Amino acid sequence: MKIGIVGAGIGGLTLAALLREQKHEVRIFEKNATTAEVGAGIGIGDNVLTKLGKHDLAKGIKNEGQILQSMRISDEQDRTLSQVDFPKSATNVTLLRQSLVDIIATYVDQHVIHFNCEVTGVNATDHGVTLTFATKESEQFDLVVAADGIHSHVRQSVAPESKVRYQGYTCFRGVVEDMDTLGHIAEEYWGKKGRFGIVPLLNGKAYWFATINAKEKDPNYLHFNKPYLQAYFNHFPQKVRMILDKQPETEILHHDIYDLKPLKTFVYHQRIVLLGDAAHATTPNMGQGAGQAMEDAIVLSNVLSQYALPEALKRYDHLRVKHTAKVTRKSRKIGIMAQKDSKMAIAIRNKMLCILPDGLVMRQMKFLNKAKSE
Repeated sequence: MKIGIVGAGIGGLTLAALLREQKHEVRIFEKNATTAEVGAGIGIGDNVLTKLGKHDLAKGIKNEGQILQSMRISDEQDRTLSQVDFPKSATNVTLLRQSLVDIIATYVDQHVIHFNCEVTGVNATDHGVTLTFATKESEQFDLVVAADGIHSHVRQSVAPESKVRYQGYTCFRGVVEDMDTLGHIAEEYWGKKGRFGIVPLLNGKAYWFATINAKEKDPNYLHFNKPYLQAYFNHFPQKVRMILDKQPETEILHHDIYDLKPLKTFVYHQRIVLLGDAAHATTPNMGQGAGQAMEDAIVLSNVLSQYALPEALKRYDHLRVKHTAKVTRKSRKIGIMAQKDSKMAIAIRNKMLCILPDGLVMRQMKFLNKAKSE
């Protein structure tokens, strides 16, 4: 088949890498000039690495990733509320977002990626799908995969009723050096004024994020630079202050947090399929945004190798729609719980976290590995 992929992000590149082995004619259209990713660190869970199986891509990610052994949540006085140790049989890694993109891109023939190629329209018929572009002539495909992110132009064309939802908090992120003492533990500190996370990476680097309740596009935080963050989180534990001290002045990322209201289908007109954030953008609270996009790619490539196109897309919808909706809902609930800012609500939440058996937390996560890849 001739397959057009809109978007050269994590999901689109993963799909292209997997389809490479199936002899399809694949073309990727990316509106930007490079595959440079806006982002700091990222986590790839055992659910993804297991589904990749013996593919070299799994090995490449493991080689570049820092293995996580546990996750700890503390309050702003550094009192542990919950700690979960990951099973030794499970491999969960963290790495720079750009490193992940670069690794996946090595498994894609570079001549199939067309940069500075913005899709302006999509039109499906019984015989194919036509993509129109801002800077080149239109082109027809047997199948089009929209992997163009949360604000997907393709999704808005085929599902104009889809809704992106602001979640009530804004996020700052960065990467720092010289943090060799972190070990293999990801940590979060939950306080009244916000949340601060620290995630170890390889070679002494660390990825951090800070989330603060705010209005959408809140002007109070549009120019919230390093000194403001240092003052805002000055009452947090020493490790938080140390991270912000090491953070370069000009390399702090800032984005409001959104998700996508779960869709009932990812398949439109029998020839257009949504993948990744275009299909099911989620908040980052479960660290599953990139992972679920990669799972989409794994499942889609698997079903395309086993079924004729109509049945393949039907299977993809069956395997991914309900599962990703569950991830979106759970992640949203975690964010609501973590961003509590009233004294009573925080006290109740913290007490519940302290008495909640760690095994129960792990059981809540196990559904990720139960998702079938066909």
